[in-house]
Amino acid sequence: MVLITLAGVVSHTFGRGTMPLLLPAIADDLGLSATTSGATGSVNMAAYLCGVVAVTYLASRVSPAVLLKCGLWIVSSGLLCLGTASNTTQLMIGTGLAGLGGAGIWLTMPVIATANVPVSKRGAVMGALTATMAVGSIIVPFATSALRSVIDDVGAWREIWLLETASAAVILGVLYFVLRGDISTPLPLGAGIKAINRLQAWKTAVFFYMAFAFVAASWFQFFGLSLENDHNMSREFTTHLWALMGMGGVVGAVIFGRLSDRVGRPRTMCLVTALGATTCLLVLVGEMWAAALASALYGTTGMAVPPLTAAFVRDQVAEQDFTAVFGAMTIFYGPASVLGPITGGVLADLTDSYFLTYLLLAVIFAFASVAAWRLPNLERST
Repeated sequence: MVLITLAGVVSHTFGRGTMPLLLPAIADDLGLSATTSGATGSVNMAAYLCGVVAVTYLASRVSPAVLLKCGLWIVSSGLLCLGTASNTTQLMIGTGLAGLGGAGIWLTMPVIATANVPVSKRGAVMGALTATMAVGSIIVPFATSALRSVIDDVGAWREIWLLETASAAVILGVLYFVLRGDISTPLPLGAGIKAINRLQAWKTAVFFYMAFAFVAASWFQFFGLSLENDHNMSREFTTHLWALMGMGGVVGAVIFGRLSDRVGRPRTMCLVTALGATTCLLVLVGEMWAAALASALYGTTGMAVPPLTAAFVRDQVAEQDFTAVFGAMTIFYGPASVLGPITGGVLADLTDSYFLTYLLLAVIFAFASVAAWRLPNLERST
């Protein structure tokens, strides 16, 4: 369980969450426009989509444990590339590799972690997984500030990724030592995008997940840039807000996971996305208190959606179906997550502000909440 969680830290905290944290410094160093800054997120998610497709079709041939290890290798390669990046091209290659490998980790984590867990406790287990990843999101901002202070460079960013590369290598080594044999067998049932048909109300579920994907890929991406460029907040302050976001993630993932075990996944998913919409409006206030509240609240709600969605799928399908079905659902997630950051960046460049970007995200979050409310609150199967 602990190892699986650490793998999630590598894929989501290192491979995805660190880029938005460091993006203001990277943009200053490499002279990135808002559109190019947004494109880093789009490249990450486009590569993630490719990984999802590959994992979905490999699920019936390769065991989840092997896919997990392969994902860790690829993400680690991406982190090393980012840590040595000297130009925009290398930056894009690194973030692409990080996204590609993340699919192998995220699509296998739930099925391995919940293999022997009763259905009534899966929400809590998935929440615990995400909460531990959120702890990583707390550590990274403080480590970033500490390292920048030690080397006396507020714009340092390559060193952070090199430190993460070393951490990922240690986790990978421990994983190979402990999991010397495959802990699970290949998933035998058919894979591919048609696997989504095994999920009840799949069209509504897919719309919900795509709407969330558009927001999630963009909200993180422009948070620091918006606060620094639109509202003149300091880099040190915005860096620490990422830690506050991680703290919210620890609390929210556990609380909402357990709440979903009691009242059902759809109602809980509706609640968290409705609260998420308010965070987009808080970003626009332009005050430090509002930015801090937005950070904590988004961490509490936004980080709870992926495990809740995974639990929603896991409730309806057998263990051997999960990777195929959730992978098919994530194939739809991909295009929306690619479109979100590039759209937000273009809007920011056109208007010289991130106001319309976050206003659009608020509206889409609201649509996601409505979609979640319409999902069937099914009697959860075993």
